[in-house]
Amino acid sequence: MKFSLDDDAWEKIHTAFNDAELQLITGILAGEGGAGRIRASRVPQLPFSHGALGAAEIYVPKADAPAAQRILMVYRNRSSVGEA
Repeated sequence: MKFSLDDDAWEKIHTAFNDAELQLITGILAGEGGAGRIRASRVPQLPFSHGALGAAEIYVPKADAPAAQRILMVYRNRSSVGEA
């Protein structure tokens, strides 16, 4: 399947600023049966990521975006109270 950001079939649901956050969020979504795509703006020559240089955007099919946002909201709420 070709993935184009210009395609109205995809919606950005999260921007991760490091590999750990990216793996965690994509793992949570995959565990709930969600499929997504990642667009990274990493600079492979740099041994670190900083702000937009390390950003990775997570996209899901537009029809799945509300469910994916709810999954992320539940995770964030649990994390904020120390339950995750």
